[in-house]
Amino acid sequence: MDIVLKKMSEKEFTIYLEDKVERYSKVQSENVHEVSSEDPLSIARKQLYNLLPQGIATSNHHLYNIYEDDSLIGFVWIKVEKEKKSAFLYEIFIFEEYRGKGFGTRVMKNVEEWLEREGIYYFKLHVFGSNEGARKLYEELGFEIAGINMLKTIN
Repeated sequence: MDIVLKKMSEKEFTIYLEDKVERYSKVQSENVHEVSSEDPLSIARKQLYNLLPQGIATSNHHLYNIYEDDSLIGFVWIKVEKEKKSAFLYEIFIFEEYRGKGFGTRVMKNVEEWLEREGIYYFKLHVFGSNEGARKLYEELGFEIAGINMLKTIN
């Protein structure tokens, strides 16, 4: 069981981005508690296109397909800022049928090794508090809480 990260092609990126917009709008709907006149899909599309204004060619952004042997099992998106010796994980997404089998851990260790070779000292990410599976994975990998957003609903 070999895990390989392969850079996305332009065509793969186009498919990925539309899928990501759908998934991100769902996550935003479940976790961002603000009233907006815009629908969640439009908000997600706008935010993602702002992050990647040149698409897959946006500088410092690295988008990979994750393969286990010949099977596509997910995606990973990382921004690397070499001058700051810092990287930010925008997404690791493992398809449902491959979750809970150690693939996320293996991918993250693979990414950490790559970042270390690149001279990166800090690896950051954001995870919603309700995403217990991801939080557990990140804590097991040694990530520490750097800040906490809090929410109270007022009737």
